[in-house]
Amino acid sequence: MGNFFDHPPTDPRILEYSVLKNAAKSFSPVSTEIETHIEDLKWMVEWLDSYKPCLEPIRLALSSPSNSDLQEKAFQELKPNIVGIQKFYTKAQSLSEFIPLVLASLEAEGRIDLDPYLTRQFLQVLQLMYMSDQRKMMCPGLQNDFSFYRRTVAKFPQEAPVSETVANQISMWIAEASPLSNTVANALKSGFKKDPDMVGVLSKLANMSAWIVYKDGEVTAPQKELLMVAMTQCIIMFDRSSTRGAFHKDSGVMVRKCVTVLTSQACEEIENVRGGLKNGLKYSTVHFGDAATPAFVEEMLN
Repeated sequence: MGNFFDHPPTDPRILEYSVLKNAAKSFSPVSTEIETHIEDLKWMVEWLDSYKPCLEPIRLALSSPSNSDLQEKAFQELKPNIVGIQKFYTKAQSLSEFIPLVLASLEAEGRIDLDPYLTRQFLQVLQLMYMSDQRKMMCPGLQNDFSFYRRTVAKFPQEAPVSETVANQISMWIAEASPLSNTVANALKSGFKKDPDMVGVLSKLANMSAWIVYKDGEVTAPQKELLMVAMTQCIIMFDRSSTRGAFHKDSGVMVRKCVTVLTSQACEEIENVRGGLKNGLKYSTVHFGDAATPAFVEEMLN
């Protein structure tokens, strides 16, 4: 690739290797709060991985709609799943308020260098958000469960863990293919109009994640996975929050270089996730199919 990334594409060495290896813990309010979000997202990924839809109780209830015992049995068995779905929804709302604070903290010139701990933790948040959305896509039973709950909650209002009003809100939210990314991106849209540099932190992180994977031969496979997943999530969120998207030539996201690294030999050892990341850039963004998107983007991702 010649001199590719010989010079950092934005501020020099924004993501120093200390972000991955030697970042000292910081104790700012944002850095402290981010750890709670990481633990919550880890739980969310594990919960989605182990999700067991209530197929049989729902099937029986739907086959005998006049049988009140079957209706109540299905409703009761759904309740643990509904509580988990509500936590998923609540976490999305919480992240939509918190992530703009992180971006604002990292926005100032050189700030990503000065607080490598927050930067590293934010990369982990991005990775876990991507993983949560992907697992939700692979779990159609979750949406089916909630659909049945919403239809029957009015029959058992005293035993409902989620009210009918909130259930209607969650139902619309969970219909999104990538509900976490979509919720946060919607919150960032207004921020992008007021302060493009704040959302521009996402483009810097995407560019620098790719740069480190390409330049540092000592990056381990887990570190490469963290960086490439975070890079992909940055591009997805930037694309969803920017009017013209991430693929526009003036977006600040160095799409050609980011995708080149993702598809290069440097990422061969994370082949198990690379295909999914390419699909994420194609199907979880909203501007990939725009006429203004360069043809090379589609060629490189196919």
